[in-house]
Amino acid sequence: MKDSWKSSLKDKFKGLGVFLVVFGGIVLFNTVFGEPPIKLSGIGKYSKSMPAEEAREIGFILFKSKHYADARAYFTVAANQGDVGSQLSLATLYFYDLNAQNNYQQAYRWFSQNSDNAFAQYYLSLLYHFGHYVPQSPLKSLFWLEKSAAESFPAAQHNLSVYYFNLGHYREAYLWALYARGNGFSQSRSMVNQVAQRLTAAEKANADQTYRNTKTQHEWNDDTNQTNELLEQVF
Repeated sequence: MKDSWKSSLKDKFKGLGVFLVVFGGIVLFNTVFGEPPIKLSGIGKYSKSMPAEEAREIGFILFKSKHYADARAYFTVAANQGDVGSQLSLATLYFYDLNAQNNYQQAYRWFSQNSDNAFAQYYLSLLYHFGHYVPQSPLKSLFWLEKSAAESFPAAQHNLSVYYFNLGHYREAYLWALYARGNGFSQSRSMVNQVAQRLTAAEKANADQTYRNTKTQHEWNDDTNQTNELLEQVF
């Protein structure tokens, strides 16, 4: 499953950093989630009568077509029926749509309902880092970041590398950057090079060996098609 979205991630991802040192080179997708040029009619009433799977599929079609408000209507129906893919999609749309009422509150609601999911954990880390809806908390941000990275979510692996780099823990920063790069996270290519310059030849050789011995434990291999499709839209 990793390979199916890996190239898309490389092309589309523009970065979401957790720590201020990388904010200058990282872009939030706020403007991506604006209103579509043409609004569809009757969506809300029609979507309420649909089963979760059908509502989710139409939601993704609208998502891809940039009809974000209409996609939310369908995802909401499926999300209320317990569909995880729709809940994550709905949370993501709310996270980026600054024009939606109570957008961060809604994002937190749906992400927190899926706090065992690496994708949701990554965004919970961001919510706590920025203090969006929840009180700003570096400790809680790090807690969710570490959980997501431990489940091999590439963006979390990269941000954890940045965290260790800022602390001066260059070996750990180097390893997490290698894991993220190995999972196709394009931002980590430059991070690997940057951190490598802070290591001695012996330290780098040792870390490289550790990476070779442990990389399979940190490979992103989400077999959930719904999460995979969402990744292709967001990153």
